[in-house]
Amino acid sequence: MIYIEKINKTLLPKSHLNYQVIDLFAGCGGLSLGFEAVGFKTLGVDLDSFAAKTYTQNLIGNCLEKKT
Repeated sequence: MIYIEKINKTLLPKSHLNYQVIDLFAGCGGLSLGFEAVGFKTLGVDLDSFAAKTYTQNLIGNCLEKKT
């Protein structure tokens, strides 16, 4: 099994927890990926529009773009 397949299999999101994590300065969502993998709902916030779009495309939770 190659590394990316292992990561995708290991980090399958679970939904048994009813808690939400807010990820400030979320970037592309690396921290939130870990939280989603153990069952937390996530909401990201980032200043960079490309990072916010990447987060939203790749994770279950959404990422809000904070405009300055």
